[in-house]
Amino acid sequence: MSKRRKRKAKRGSVAGATRKRREAAAQGDGPSFLALPEGVGFFALKSTKTARVDIIPYVVGKGNPRADKGADYWERTFYIHRNVGPNNNWVVCPARTAKKKCPICEFVNTLREDEDGNETLIKALNTSRRMVMNLRDMSEDVKERPVRVMETSHAYFGKAMDEALTLAYEDDEDNMDGFCDAEDGNYLKMVVEKGYLGKGYSVESIGFKARKEDLDDEVLDAAVCLDDILIIKDYDDLKELLLQDDSDDDEPKSKRKKRRTSKKKKDEEEDEDFDEDEDDEFDEDEDFDEDEDDEFDEEEDEDKDDEEEDEEEDEEEDEEEEDEDFDEDEDDEFDEDEDEDEPKTKRKKKTTKKKKVSKKKTTKKKATKKKTTRSKKGRRGRK
Repeated sequence: MSKRRKRKAKRGSVAGATRKRREAAAQGDGPSFLALPEGVGFFALKSTKTARVDIIPYVVGKGNPRADKGADYWERTFYIHRNVGPNNNWVVCPARTAKKKCPICEFVNTLREDEDGNETLIKALNTSRRMVMNLRDMSEDVKERPVRVMETSHAYFGKAMDEALTLAYEDDEDNMDGFCDAEDGNYLKMVVEKGYLGKGYSVESIGFKARKEDLDDEVLDAAVCLDDILIIKDYDDLKELLLQDDSDDDEPKSKRKKRRTSKKKKDEEEDEDFDEDEDDEFDEDEDFDEDEDDEFDEEEDEDKDDEEEDEEEDEEEDEEEEDEDFDEDEDDEFDEDEDEDEPKTKRKKKTTKKKKVSKKKTTKKKATKKKTTRSKKGRRGRK
């Protein structure tokens, strides 16, 4: 045997690995809390186009809340906890699904009893109602129409199904309670719309349409026991998952979230206090500016008063100067009357001398006035 053939036999064929990949792709990526048998794939709505599916009944196993073991039924209702552990895992709730103890439910109940319990965390960890069923896609060819498993929420499918069954019920003889029986059964015509906030696809209404052919044994045998595919973890495994964290394995994630929320709230309160302090400082600055404005106004009033006083003094001085000039004129007239006999040259010299003396007095008064004004301005500056 050649080396090339030996290597190929040892490694296995490329076709074999590719076949597994193709089969896995055909099955689809389903939820981690379901364990489907090999070769069975998932079904999911992928558009808002009207869908036609044929629900296949299965033989009930252990623990179904709607039907006894061994009977024929078409769905399995169960409950999950979301956002559990560091990876936000979805896990089946043992308490509401199988009537066993659940550490997550216990933790949520503890939070509810606490007055300061984190409502956001309670809502995130609370249970959600879901369901699984066997079906065939009627849009596929009859010869290549495998039985698949559909997993969905009660809100996205169960509500529409309950409404359709209620509307179809007239009495015990006239109803659609046995819609998926192998003989004389019906398939579903579903109106599909975008889900809440654009997530996934939701069934808005369901109509019943009669099958053209009954279900054969091969199709019925292909139906999966839905009670056996639920992965229900043990109490200790769920508790360990709940307490897991990358940084601290001993502290529940909820407590860390609560502590971070408290710290964030405290920081926001400190920021608000800081803003209030800044506002107080700003108000103080405004008060200080107002005080300065008041002082400035007072100084302006004082300047106006001083200017008025100066004007009054100027008027008084002018009046005094006029009086003095008048007195000097009278003196001149008196001197002229008295000295009519004097020579004209002497009288002129005497008049000039008197004018010089009067001018010196006026200059002296003006200097005194300027000195007084400077003194007042100095006092205002010191204020």
